[in-house]
Amino acid sequence: MANESKSGNKRTTIGLKESTKIKLDKNRAPGQCYDGFINQLVDLWEKDTPVKQK
Repeated sequence: MANESKSGNKRTTIGLKESTKIKLDKNRAPGQCYDGFINQLVDLWEKDTPVKQK
């Protein structure tokens, strides 16, 4: 399910375990949105994880 924000970007909803949300809240910067924090995590993962060949 995707919704469009005022800026025209599509938004979606994902389900998380409560324990995962608690970890996200504990580690993200004050006021930082979940999208920004998750993007930071993915960027770090892609930087530190070798690309898998198909």
